[in-house]
Amino acid sequence: MDEQSGPTESVVITRFEKNKKEEVRVSIDTFHGRKLINIRVFYKDDDGTMKPGKQGLALGVDRYKDLAGAILELGQSLKASGLL
Repeated sequence: MDEQSGPTESVVITRFEKNKKEEVRVSIDTFHGRKLINIRVFYKDDDGTMKPGKQGLALGVDRYKDLAGAILELGQSLKASGLL
């Protein structure tokens, strides 16, 4: 892929099923020379191929600590609410 159309490099770190037709992928991508944390929903196309959807979040890797902190706060809130 060229830099104009999307990531020039994508390394999938983990993935998990969202439902029977979708999965969430967490990757480190390079886009226009910039490293990004990419959390994106992929969907199963009619031919069974997984394709990236529009739903997702891309952050510069320098925002990792903010994202990690937000996830920890979410976990604490869910636990306090009895949801975990």
